[in-house]
Amino acid sequence: MHRDVVIIGSGPTGLGAALRLHELKGELRKDFSNTTITILEQEREAGGLASSVRDEHGFLWDMGGHVIFSHYDYYDKTLDRAVPEWNQRVRAAFAFMMGSDGTRRFIPYPVQNHIQVMDDVDQTKCLEGLETIALHPRQDKPENFDDWLLQNFGPGLCDIFMRKYNRKIWTVDTREMNSVWVGERVAVPNIDVIKEKILNYTPGEKVQQSDWGPNRFFRYPKYNGTGGIWKGVAKLIATEWFQYNSKVTGINTDLKELYYSYNGENSCTRSMTYKHLISTIPLDVLVDVISSNKIKELDHMKTLVSQLQYSHTHVVGIGLSGQPSAILKDKSWMYFPDSDSPFYRVTVFSNYSDDHVPKAGVFWSLMCESAEPKYNHNSSKWTEANIIQDTIDALVLYGFISADNVVSRYHRRLDHGYPIPSLMREKILNVVQPWLESMNIYSRGRFGGWRYEVSNQDHSFMQGVEIIDKILRNQPEETYPNPNIVNSQKNTGRLIDKNPEYEFVISHYNENLSWLKPIAHYSHVYHKSSDSGPPFYINKWEKLPNVGREGHTYLHHIIKNYDNLADITVFLQGEGPYAQRGKCYDEAMTYVTQAKSNVFCINKGKLRDWRKIGHVGKYLEAYNNGDMRRTNLTLGDFYHTVFGCKPHEGIPLCAGGCFSATKENIRKHPKAFYRHIMSFMSDHGNPEEGHYLERLWYAIISSEKGCN
Repeated sequence: MHRDVVIIGSGPTGLGAALRLHELKGELRKDFSNTTITILEQEREAGGLASSVRDEHGFLWDMGGHVIFSHYDYYDKTLDRAVPEWNQRVRAAFAFMMGSDGTRRFIPYPVQNHIQVMDDVDQTKCLEGLETIALHPRQDKPENFDDWLLQNFGPGLCDIFMRKYNRKIWTVDTREMNSVWVGERVAVPNIDVIKEKILNYTPGEKVQQSDWGPNRFFRYPKYNGTGGIWKGVAKLIATEWFQYNSKVTGINTDLKELYYSYNGENSCTRSMTYKHLISTIPLDVLVDVISSNKIKELDHMKTLVSQLQYSHTHVVGIGLSGQPSAILKDKSWMYFPDSDSPFYRVTVFSNYSDDHVPKAGVFWSLMCESAEPKYNHNSSKWTEANIIQDTIDALVLYGFISADNVVSRYHRRLDHGYPIPSLMREKILNVVQPWLESMNIYSRGRFGGWRYEVSNQDHSFMQGVEIIDKILRNQPEETYPNPNIVNSQKNTGRLIDKNPEYEFVISHYNENLSWLKPIAHYSHVYHKSSDSGPPFYINKWEKLPNVGREGHTYLHHIIKNYDNLADITVFLQGEGPYAQRGKCYDEAMTYVTQAKSNVFCINKGKLRDWRKIGHVGKYLEAYNNGDMRRTNLTLGDFYHTVFGCKPHEGIPLCAGGCFSATKENIRKHPKAFYRHIMSFMSDHGNPEEGHYLERLWYAIISSEKGCN
């Protein structure tokens, strides 16, 4: 079996690459329509390091402290399509640390901007170092990360917080790390501002959170955790591209052949050849499975990647009964530099979403992360049982929890937790990555690219998008080679802005959408029920309140997209045209071909006496029992309200709420015209005006309004 593009891994990077391929294979990029693609994923579902798990007690856990913020419009728009409901949050992050006075205290993040909260001794040490820097700034290039810390914070802050915390999270000495990676990730303090804060601070007063950093405001999925995001993105991609339970075991670069084990119902070993290979697995693992006749060259590359540094991450979830204490209820996450706890960060995970606990108000949760060194010389410390117990003991010691309230203990060890920006990292990457690319192998992502400074979810996703643009469109990458640039601005490129020739707008509640598959790439579904996402790839999926019948949906689309409408828009209900035989065209594409001749619905030209059109069948029943919100307007009155005149005895009709329209015909009326009609639709699930509107769409779209 041969594939033009093979993607290893379906985490954010792999999904970014796959989504871009799917986009390029559409109508806008016909030159790529014959490209063959396979995504190999060793797990049973998409997500990678950004997946989520619900434990046996009903608590949900992410694989680390993920929050959603972004440097890219393309990423934002993708997540809007993939996830229907979000919680908006404001960061409330703190360091919890012991002071020189023996007291533990919360210090707002970032610590270097809030030394006024420290005790007097620590304040003095920090301030002395910062004043020295201000008087005698260094201009020389730092030799390592430790040197960079001293240049920017001075010895006081470094001894009190910086070195301790960074040693704990990275598991290596700060002198063993480069300073290239820092960029926007560390806030450099302003000495004058800090002095003013110290002068005006009253011990014990609540300190306002700093606005520094890109994650000051973040969003989080209302349901299904971070993993739900990437399951939603996967649904935007052709299902047949994915091969789950498939772990890559070997790559012969001479033959461009890949081998993988399939652990489904019938375990076996399989192979395929490729033209382009995109790998998102760790770079050291990738090189280790490569075979080639060029033995010396390959051995050299394996030696180089073996020198890449990384840590293991232990995620420990503690599910608790009751509610968080007053000191935790307003926190997002906390940093822990001191050695009397195993974790470097704790997230009050239940504060992100009620879906994280079995029952909101009855349970809450903490998610704790600890870093184990790559070379572990104290194996007993890092067993599952010991790390869980040490975590609980430290949380009790700090006064955060009572051991009696623990109802769930979750543990996951991530072998590759953090890619450490070691001193040798750039030299290694500058040799290994070009070597791989010379063989059409592209290694990207958190560990595929091994650049921590561009390893957040947005960075990782965009690395996948950009590598496809590089391979298929010869468009240069931005994120992987230029971390400081992409991190210093909002990146607005990569969007395909050309309006499509046609688009299907679907008003959906809970109807089976299998009929939509042939046109899914051109469809925008507005969903009015509570489903979490599209049942298969659909170009756009948007959740709306369940009001106003299909008329509300159609008006919403027209108003929101008035300046960016497709050349032809087809408006259909969720049950599809096939269920409305005699009222709608049997084939959805008929609407597109007919609209080009200004024929917008099957009943075009069939006139009805508006005075004789009443409610029938189930609609008459809804009218009589109050399920339909009655209006004081007759159909003629509503016509007059819409068009400003009374109708002739006969008016043209499109039955069934199914019709098409050109953008020119829609724009014969100003946006205010549609907003006025919308005002009748937005406060009830079944307003009588919604039924009136169904009978007037042809007059609106065609502008054939006969007036007395």
